[in-house]
Amino acid sequence: MGASITLAGESLIAQKQGAGEKLDIARFVLALVPGLDPNAPVDRAAGKPPADQIVYTKGYDRKGYVSPNQVVYSLMVGSDVGDWDFNWIGLEAAEGVLLAVATVPVQQKRKNIPPLQIGNNVTRNFLVEFNGAQALTGVTVDASTWQHDFTVRLNGIDRRERLSNRDVFGRACFLADSLQMERSFGLYQVKAGIAYVEGIRVDLAEPVHAQLPALPAKAWLDVALAREGSDSVATWKVVFGEAKADYVDSNGTAHYVVELASVDVAGDITDLRASEPINGALVKQFALRSGDYEHLRARATKKEDVGLSDIPNAKSDDPGTNSSEILATTKALNLLRQQIAESEVREVFAVAMDTPPPGSLKANGAAVSRTAYARLFAKIGTRFGAGDGINTFNLPDPRGLHLRYWDDGRGIDAGRVLGSYQADAIRSHTATGTTNPGGAHTPTATTASAGRHAHAVRSGANTPDGVDQEGDADEPRNIVNYGQPGVHDKSTSENGDHTHPVTVAPVPDHVHPVTVSYIGAAETRPQNIAFLACIKY
Repeated sequence: MGASITLAGESLIAQKQGAGEKLDIARFVLALVPGLDPNAPVDRAAGKPPADQIVYTKGYDRKGYVSPNQVVYSLMVGSDVGDWDFNWIGLEAAEGVLLAVATVPVQQKRKNIPPLQIGNNVTRNFLVEFNGAQALTGVTVDASTWQHDFTVRLNGIDRRERLSNRDVFGRACFLADSLQMERSFGLYQVKAGIAYVEGIRVDLAEPVHAQLPALPAKAWLDVALAREGSDSVATWKVVFGEAKADYVDSNGTAHYVVELASVDVAGDITDLRASEPINGALVKQFALRSGDYEHLRARATKKEDVGLSDIPNAKSDDPGTNSSEILATTKALNLLRQQIAESEVREVFAVAMDTPPPGSLKANGAAVSRTAYARLFAKIGTRFGAGDGINTFNLPDPRGLHLRYWDDGRGIDAGRVLGSYQADAIRSHTATGTTNPGGAHTPTATTASAGRHAHAVRSGANTPDGVDQEGDADEPRNIVNYGQPGVHDKSTSENGDHTHPVTVAPVPDHVHPVTVSYIGAAETRPQNIAFLACIKY
C-alpha cells in the first residue's frame, strides 16, 4: 500500500504557506482503477482517475491533528451506501486540487439490504504530513478525542518486542563480524550485518563509510527506535568521543550508545563490539537438552580441562558406601543425617543455657505427648513414669543429682534398676576417740601461806567422860589440867609464817572421755557446676 502528497498538492501547500493562507481540505474521492498495483509507488504527477472510475465522493467527517506536522482526515461510509469496490483514495482541496493519494488492495462496500444482503461500514483515515500542517490547515482538535488512538498500544508492542530481544541478546550483541569497523584503502568503514542494541535490531545491508576525527578516536554506535511517519523504525549513527552514555533527545526518543571500536594514533583498530559467532538462524545455535551434537562447544571438555580432575565420576545414594571414588548424593547425605538423628534420640546431655536446643526437651520429669514425641517414647517408654497412662509419658528428671552409671551386674551397686533414683547416704562406720595415757602418778598439793599467828587454848576441869565443865564437848581441853577444878585460858607461842603439807593418794594409769561436736552441711557433695539437662527427641 502506497501513500503520498501529489506534486500538485505540494505546490498548493507551498503557495498557501507563501501567501499565509489557510489550506482547506474539502472531500474524499474513492475510485476503482483497473490494473492498479497497490504495492507500487504512487505516481505523484498523476491526477484524479477518469469519472467512470470514480465510485464515491464525500466530504470528510472528522479532522484532527496528531502533531504540529501531522493532520488526519476521516471518512465514514455507512451501511446504507453501496454497492461498489475501490482501490484508490484521494484527498481533494477546496480548489479542486488533488492533494494526496493512497492506493490499497481492492476493498468492497456493500449496502445493507435485509434479508438479502448484510451491508458493511467503511472508515478510512488519511494522515497528511508536512512542516506546519496543523497551522496551515487550522485544525485545532486533537485527533485522540475522536479517533481510536493506537499510539500507546503500538508503543507498548514496540517496547515488549524490544525487551524480548534484550532478554535474548542482552545489552548489545553483534552477530559475527556485523558492523565491525575496518580499514580499507586508507578509509574506515562499518561492515554490513545485524546487531541488537538494547533489543533494537540494526540491519545494515551494505558497508557504510565512517569519517573519523583526529586520531586517536573512539567510535560508538548510537541506536534509537524513532518515529518515522506513522511507524517506528530503528535508526543508528556512528559517533565519536572518549565516553558516551545513553540519553533522551529533544523529541523524547531514547538513544542507546554502545562501544564499537577504538583507533590509535597509528590508525590501528581495536574491536570493542560485544560479538557472538552467530552466522545464521539463531535456532541453529541452541544446544538442546537431549541428543549429541557434534559441534557443541563443550563436547570434548574433560574434568582435567577445567581443573576438576580430583572429582570422582561415580555417585551413590548409599550413606554406607566407603569409597573415595564415589560421590555421595544429596539423598545419601539426607539418609545419613536421618540415621544420625535417629541414633541420638533418648540421649541425655547438658547445655550451658537455660533453654534446650532444637530437637531436645528439658529433662525435668515432665509428662509429654506420646504422639508428638513418638520416637522418644519408642526408645524409653514409661521407664521414668507413665504420665497419664494413655496419652503422655514422663521424661527423666536428673535435676540437682549427680550421674552414677548403672551397675549392670558388676556388684558395686547391686540391685539397681536402670533409671532408678538413689537417695544420698554415708557409708556405715564406727568412730572412736581417746586421749594419750598419763601413766601412774601422785598429785601434790599445798595450802596457801597463813602468815604468823597464835592459837588460843582453853583448859578446864574435865569429867571422866571427856566433857568439860562448861558442857561444851567441842571445846579444846588441856589435858594437863585434867582433874583440876576451874578453867584456864592459855595461848600457844607463835610459829611464824608457814604452810601445811597436803598428801593426795596416788591414782592408777587411766584415760579421759572425749566429746566431738557436730559440724557440716545438709548433704555430702564434691565441688560442682550447674548446667541444664536435656534429652533428644
